[in-house]
This record gives sequence, C-alpha cells and structure tokens, in this order.
Amino acid sequence: MTANTNEKVPAKASILESEAAKAWVRQFGLRDQALAAEMLGNFVFVSRDEFATGLRDQVMLHADSVDGPIALYAEREMRHRLGVPHRLFKETRGKVKRAYGVGPAPVKATKAYQPEVGSEGIVAQLITDLCRAYPKQFLNHPGPDDIRKKRARAFWVLTDFVGSGKRAHDYLSAAWKVRSVRSWKSYRFLQFGVLAYAMTQEGKDRINCHPCRPLTACVQPCPTIFSAFGRAKADACARLCERYDPVGSDSDSVQGNPALGYGSVGALLAFAHGAPNNTPRIFHKTSKQAKGWIPAYA
Repeated sequence: MTANTNEKVPAKASILESEAAKAWVRQFGLRDQALAAEMLGNFVFVSRDEFATGLRDQVMLHADSVDGPIALYAEREMRHRLGVPHRLFKETRGKVKRAYGVGPAPVKATKAYQPEVGSEGIVAQLITDLCRAYPKQFLNHPGPDDIRKKRARAFWVLTDFVGSGKRAHDYLSAAWKVRSVRSWKSYRFLQFGVLAYAMTQEGKDRINCHPCRPLTACVQPCPTIFSAFGRAKADACARLCERYDPVGSDSDSVQGNPALGYGSVGALLAFAHGAPNNTPRIFHKTSKQAKGWIPAYA
C-alpha cells in the first residue's frame, strides 16, 4: 500500500477495504490475518500537508510564550564516541571556555558509507520557511555568535517523530556539553524544547528526564502496539511481527533494529516521507527472497 504524498488518506475502514490492504493481509497465515488487519486498522498515516501544517502550527502555538527569538534546529543523528555525542558548538581552549562560531549543519550524514538524508531534510525545509516568514522571531540553526548577537531566548529541536527519544535526547546532550549553553540555561537566558508531530509516551518521558528540563510537545501522541491494545493482544502482535519479520537475522538485526523497530517501540505510524525506524518492519520493509514480502507502506 504505497502512499501517494498528495492524496488525502482514506478513513481506517476504507483503508482496510482497499485492494492493497487486502493483499498485504493475505501474506499472513489464515489464523493470523484477523490480528494483522486489526493492527493495520490502528495504523496512522500522516500526509505531507498534515505533517507540515501540524508541526508549523505547534511551533507557532508555543512561540507565543517566548519573549525573544527562538533558535530552531532539525533533529538528526549526532556524531559520537563510545555512545557520547560530540559537542554541538566549538569552544575556546583554556580554563574559561566560551562557545563560538556557526551552528550545526541542518543535514549531515554521520557515516560516509550511508550518505542518504532522512526526515531531517524535510524538517530543515520547514525551519527555513518559518525563518523566512518570521525573520525576527525564528533563527535557522544559529551558532553561539548569533545566539548572543540576536539574544535568542529558546533552543528548540524539531522533528517529525519521537519514538525511543534517543536522538532528541542526544541532540540536547550535544548542546548541554557546551559550558556556555549550560550557563545560558542557568541564568535563565535560554529555555529548551523538543517539538514533534508525533511522540510516544516512552520517548516523551526520556526527553523530560534531560537535565536541561525541556518543553516537550507534539501534534498527536503516537499509537504503538502496546498503547493500542491490551497486554495479551499486544504480546500477540509482537509475536506476529517477529514471525513474519521480512528482514530476519540479517545485518539490520545485528545493528539493533528488531522486528518491532528500533528500541522495540512498535510504532503504528508512517509519514508520506517514510516510516520511522521504530515501526515494525512488516509494515515498511521488503525481503530479499524471490517472492519477497510486500510492505504496507513503502
């Protein structure tokens, strides 16, 4: 059921009645088809327009409470060493360290062999549009020099989706490693936030535990197999995802992407620009076999 980014997505009932949905469900054994259809019925698809309008409105809603310019950053994977993210900004050497220079690139591959751009590219474009429309209110990925010069009063990380919360938490930690940033927060010059279109409760809780005490807000909570179903049925869904996992024991599994998605989140959501890696792989992955698995959302 490959999504058309410009079409209005039909209601759940009509999705289940579509030929593409029926074909996806028929890939399961007869005894598993009812549960597979129920999972698909709880799945949320967000069109490109819904995403852009929803996240933009969320930013504007919370911007009213900030007395000064807001620095906007597109969440992306940070370079790290031994699991600890690198500093977001450069610092001077010596006893007294002072942040300086320009801000981080909105889009940057962390691996030379994996240069593709993820959802951060779409979020970065949204930030550009906001900054062009409201140049005095928003700053586009500013560095320490611009934060001081323009007296930014908020540091917000924007993203399409918060699943496990790790990437957003790491981005905040990359900024928090900079002494000037901690000083700005200590003197109440700068407040922090993570704004997403969709967010799981697990991800929200993880971000809320960050020492910068950020605002967390989203357009809508993200359904997962664990929030959409009771314990027994959620466990059955998890087993179903594992049995029909189209990837199986290949390199993705070694890198920590289980059948339920990264962090075993089991998100039941996809965007027009793609499904988060926290989504069960039966919904968005193909297999390498001759008669391979057909995903619901490609």
